[in-house]
Amino acid sequence: MPFHRKLIPHHPDAEGKLSPKWFRSPKSPKSPTTPTSHGPLTDTEQNFDFIHQCVGCNKVENMIKWNIEKRKNGDERIASTLLHNSFSELDYCSRKCKICRVFRQSMLFEEVTFDGVEDIRKKEGKVMVHWEETTAADGKPGVSLRLEVEDVPTLTGVVNCNSHNEVAHLALHPNGGDASVFEQARGWLSNCRNNHIGLCDNLKFNSENPRLLIEILSPGYIQLCKRQAGPCEYVALSYCWGDLSLPEKNEVNSGNTTNENFPGRLSPFSIKILPATVQDALCIIRAMGIRYAWIDALCVNQTTKEGLEDMHKVYSNALFTLCACATTKATAKLLGEREEWTERTESCRLGGQWLTTPDMSLNKLRLKSPLAGRAWTLQEERLSPRMLYVSNSRVYWSCAMGNEMELKPIHEEKSNKLQRPVYAASDRDIQMPASQEFLLACHRGEGGLYPFWADIVKSYALRDMTNLTDRLTALSGLAARYLSANPLDEYLAGIWAHNLPEGLAWKVKRVVEATDKKPDPKTPKWPSWTWAVLPLRTAIETDVRSPRSALFQHILDVDTRSPGVRDDEGTAIARGEKIKEICVTGRVRPLWKPTSCRVDWSSISKLVGKEERFTFEAKPEQDTHAIHSSSGRVLVYEGRKREVVSQIDFGQDVRKVQSGQVELSALEIGETTMILLENCGDGTHRRVGAAWDVRKDFFALVKDCEVLVLR
Repeated sequence: MPFHRKLIPHHPDAEGKLSPKWFRSPKSPKSPTTPTSHGPLTDTEQNFDFIHQCVGCNKVENMIKWNIEKRKNGDERIASTLLHNSFSELDYCSRKCKICRVFRQSMLFEEVTFDGVEDIRKKEGKVMVHWEETTAADGKPGVSLRLEVEDVPTLTGVVNCNSHNEVAHLALHPNGGDASVFEQARGWLSNCRNNHIGLCDNLKFNSENPRLLIEILSPGYIQLCKRQAGPCEYVALSYCWGDLSLPEKNEVNSGNTTNENFPGRLSPFSIKILPATVQDALCIIRAMGIRYAWIDALCVNQTTKEGLEDMHKVYSNALFTLCACATTKATAKLLGEREEWTERTESCRLGGQWLTTPDMSLNKLRLKSPLAGRAWTLQEERLSPRMLYVSNSRVYWSCAMGNEMELKPIHEEKSNKLQRPVYAASDRDIQMPASQEFLLACHRGEGGLYPFWADIVKSYALRDMTNLTDRLTALSGLAARYLSANPLDEYLAGIWAHNLPEGLAWKVKRVVEATDKKPDPKTPKWPSWTWAVLPLRTAIETDVRSPRSALFQHILDVDTRSPGVRDDEGTAIARGEKIKEICVTGRVRPLWKPTSCRVDWSSISKLVGKEERFTFEAKPEQDTHAIHSSSGRVLVYEGRKREVVSQIDFGQDVRKVQSGQVELSALEIGETTMILLENCGDGTHRRVGAAWDVRKDFFALVKDCEVLVLR
């Protein structure tokens, strides 16, 4: 430090730290206008904390000082300011500006894949800093800065502002494959095995090993081995095959096990023929000290598909499941340079506020991971007692007793350091069930499993898959685990017989348009009453809360199986997937009366604030119905009674109803729920929609129940 700095008079700040005398903000802060310097935003000079601060950070500092002062008096605050002209400029500036390092890290933290980081680097939009005021659970006001790449709202970052320097800064290893990374992971596994005895270990399905396992012989060689007779500890891999180009498909296919190459794979072969994700996964498993692995591309014969029916056992019985969150496709590297840690962040302040980057919670990682968009990976996560998640910036651990994240090594340790802040994705993060919650509910045997199944279906319906023939197959492992906890139940193509009223009451959030693609003749045609009939990536509601109708009943088919013989879970689920029709009985009525008058939706719908309300003031005695074509809603109003709003599933049915080609009837399944039906004319009915908030007297005039076949 130059000698003249020692002569600068200092005084303690709010934390008792010595700072230059003139660091305190003036009584009246300057308006956050453009700095007088005409140099580029990356020009830096030492600030009063003797660290380099760039012109862009000066702009943010002015905004912070101005807004904090205005906040005291409730005056209008400045909403945002420019930090840098692009992320690449911010990246360049971070090499000399320690404050920009924090801003850079906050944006990189938002991405969980290496591809996501590369996308940030390519964006040319300006990096803006937005002022956001928060209120903590204890009522204390707070401030955070939200970074955003202009015109790309998905590229954001969060920086917390604190008046005290109490949050530790991390310095994780920039190489994701470094020994220190998996030393922590081995510690988590060891702790779980030693201290969670009788808990996590009891969530296994059984003691059965997979038909095929990968034996890791050395860093570069593996071989397949047939089912082991005794106990065998192995790690299962959960990853995305991804949307691949033709060369990438060829690369993946060359690593797959088929009838042709299976005999040769029972002898040692090089891992270099495998896609990059699989290669790195095997390196991680070896670094964890585990000898065996299970990976679908190698352990399921891709010619015969032998082994898919045992998925619920494979993941449930694994020592842990390795979740590849850092890759979007199998040809991408799972281990690489972790850009978030290449520039070391340290304690620094701006405008009197200490800046910190909050850590991504495990639930947010789960929501943002590419695995969250794939149908097959849902059961892989929900069936695994232990999981190791690998993102592009750190590793996480999850077991039935809690979760951990990579937090070592930490520099700037102090005795009064607070725990590093963790941020959530949304309100859904708080509501999102823990990975092992379904397994724990099955293990407890307390009944009431259906809410877990409803959540599984809701998540599953949003996911994508390559082969539509796997629509229910990719859920079969979870269904088998559910049936093992409810052995007297019956599986009905994604719905359970003991909860049939709740299962039939699924509802789309918005009308669905069927794809224009010509359906594959090999794809099963799912019945109209199951959510499986919907296109992939459809948002649905499944958490209906209505008591069941005492008059609705499921008429069971005569069981043709031998008396006293019970199928195993896999066989029962496979049989249930093929069910095309069910027979029920209940009260049925036309959706609207013959005297009902159709009106335009706009004539009865009024927006009060953000809430839609319906008014029938003009003719309160008139029976009325209306159809909202874009959303698929149908409203029925009967003189002087509360309206009933239903949701139609498909746009083609909305148009049929509008044109009068279809007359809808309603079947009561709960005290306040019903489904909409179309009479197919051959003694069967087809489901076309549902309604939840039905007034209880809607079926009051219906005295007799009808027997219906739903197809």
